[in-house]
Formats: sequence, structure tokens, C-alpha cells
Amino acid sequence: MKKAFLTLVGLTVLIAVAFTAKRHPLVQAMFGNWDFVKSAQRDANRYYRLKVKLVYKGEPEDFDIVVACNVRQTNYMDGGRTYEVGLTPSVFGRRMSDDKGLVVRPPRACRGETTENGGVPPDLLPLVVVYDDSETLAFGTAYLSDDAYESPLSVLQFGGATIERADRSAFEQFRREQPNLVKRSSYHTPSGVAGLKEYGLPAARIPMGIGCYGYARFRLLETGRERARELWPAEHPQYWRPATEQDRDAIDPNKHGRQMLTDHEGATPVRSDQILPELDVEIANHGMPRRQPVTWDNRPRPVSPSYYSDIGGWIALPWPADAAARAEILLREGPHVGASVDFRNGATRGFGYCRPVLQDFPTGVAYRDPTKVPYIPYVRQLQMNFVDGIEVANRLIGWLGPPLIVERDEYIFKLFTISLPSTRGDV
Repeated sequence: MKKAFLTLVGLTVLIAVAFTAKRHPLVQAMFGNWDFVKSAQRDANRYYRLKVKLVYKGEPEDFDIVVACNVRQTNYMDGGRTYEVGLTPSVFGRRMSDDKGLVVRPPRACRGETTENGGVPPDLLPLVVVYDDSETLAFGTAYLSDDAYESPLSVLQFGGATIERADRSAFEQFRREQPNLVKRSSYHTPSGVAGLKEYGLPAARIPMGIGCYGYARFRLLETGRERARELWPAEHPQYWRPATEQDRDAIDPNKHGRQMLTDHEGATPVRSDQILPELDVEIANHGMPRRQPVTWDNRPRPVSPSYYSDIGGWIALPWPADAAARAEILLREGPHVGASVDFRNGATRGFGYCRPVLQDFPTGVAYRDPTKVPYIPYVRQLQMNFVDGIEVANRLIGWLGPPLIVERDEYIFKLFTISLPSTRGDV
């Protein structure tokens, strides 16, 4: 009886939220357009050209990508509107001589921003990913900052990027002459059945790694460090997770508007709102932050934090052999690894790992039988988290890794996810 009552209450709240927040994209997806939508308009005649100069393992790999802005504006009976911009291509890649895939994620410049008119910063740094296997594009290493290109682990050199105006004829010529390594089925499979159905596409057995995961590392200052020292478990583990949300918020500088330090030597304190708002899915739309504050379309952009890759549950799999079959074994038998940060005592600074993000399967690879839901027992397993193979103290039950990991009483790692697709984008 109690369970039924709670279910009814939850449904009532959900419906109430749907009516009060009716224009939220998630609510629209769940409940449809209903009758408050007045009209939807499309305009696909905005174009720009992205030029990126790269060197891959000593060989020049310059990109000249013409992007179409597919604009959808939805008007509502109450006078409100939503404005969505999808990019085609949202990601563009080519196969390397060693069968790796080199993929560029264009920033969004759909309001006429160019390098020449100052709308795009002269030190634009697009997000670039090197995929292990050019056929599947299932697992890749993202270059997220200057640190990545300067790393001894880097296979890339970055020589600059610019954006200029283009037109439809330039876009059509680009589409004819430059085939995209990224296949539509692979790109759209992570969006689930609804996304595939909308485009009339079959599901890819191994979808593209479109979500780039990692942790940004910061030094703790003042009150945050004092609180971390108070909450540090008695065994003084090297890495640990705050046991409660209240403890996590007490340590997290972003919850209190405090100043933050990256883990770069000689770093100066920066306000948390000048760094942390960029640890989300929107970051790729304006290029990656640099070490010094820059502007995009005359608006200030935050500075870059220190990124470190999170390989997650994939750490238990031999890559890339038969990823789908291996993923089934992982879902069925575990181990359930939430986060596995590839830190290497700071040697991996600047990188992220990109892997599939199917909404129903934590590995991103679906079972052949769509009626099975193996992820339910999977996410109910006790979750282990690691930094360089050292387990993070205080296990939890969940799907993704913990939002905050504390290193002794000196540093914190904050979870971030960067999405490669754009809203309603295509390839």
C-alpha cells in the first residue's frame, strides 16, 4: 500500500512538473508537444568554415570543414520559445595510416562569429579525439587542453584553428569531396531507439564513443582543506569519497563560491565560477578553454582546469577486441567499476577518454535481445572506484563514478562529461 501511494505521489509530482516546466526539452521528449506548441520553424542556410592545423605522428593533417547550422525555433502559445542549433557535421573525421581515427568536433559559430570579426578567439582550440579503431570509433583519447598537446604521451601537434564564413555551395562541395569517417548509425545509436527511428537508421552493434569522461583536479584551499582533514577516514586512505552529500558539499569549493587552484605549478587562485561551469556538455560548442581567460563572441570564457581521463568500467575489458561480447560479460558478471581515473601521478594531464553512452547500458553496447534489461542488477551492485588502480575508500551504489573524489586532504577530483554531439546534430 505504501509503495503504491509513493508511486502515485511521484506520478502526480511528475505531471505537475511537466505542466510548470513545459518547455524543458526533457519534458517535451517525455510528454510530446501537446497543444501548447504553436509552431516549429527550420532554417538550414547558415554555414561556416573551420580550419584546423594538426600534425599526427609527424604527418600534417589539416582539416577544412564546412559546417551547416540546422536551426529549429519552437514557438509556444504563451509567447515563449526555444532555440536549438544542430551542427552538420557535429563531428568529422578521417582514417589515419595506422588505422586510427582522427576526429574533430567543430565549435558552434551559427550567429556569424568569425576569427576575422573577433567573435571567435584567435587562440581557438577545438576538441580533437584520436580513436583506437577507425572502424568502430568506440574508444578514443580526447585532447582537451594545451597540456595534452605538450604531453610526452601526445601523438598530435596543434598549429591553430580559425573560423570564417561559408555558403551552401561550399558546404555541398565539402560533402562531395570529403567523406566523413563517422557513420550515421554509429553516431546516432547512443541516442537510443527513438533517435534511430527518427532518422530511419539501424542500430550499430558497437556505437561511437560520443561521451568524453574524466576528472578535473584542484588544490584545496583554506576552509575546504580544513573540512577535508576533519572528514578524512581514520585509516587516512590516499583517495576517498565523502560519505554524504553534505560532507561533499562542505569540501567542494564550487558550492560556496570559493577561489580555486588548479594543480599546475605556480597556478594563481581563480574564482570557481570561472572554471567549473565549463565542466559540462556545452564546453565543446565554444572550443576548449585555454590557460588564460579568452572571449567568445565578446563574452569571457573560463580558464582551463587540469583534466585527467576516466576509463570507467572499460578498464576491466581488453580493448578493442570484440567489444560487444566483452561488454555483455561485464554486465553479467561485473566487476562494477564506476570510475577508474588514469592519473599516472599527473602524467596524463590534459586528456579525456571517450566511450559510448547508451542510456540503457553502462558499457554503451546493447544486448542482442532488446527485451532484456541487464543494467538493472548491474547498477545495483556495490560500485568500486579507482585512481591509478588504488581503490577510492567508501564504496557506493550507482552508475557513473562519484562526483567528487578527495586525495588525502590536499586535492579534489571533480567529475566532468563532455558530449561530442550537438542538439539535433548529424554527421
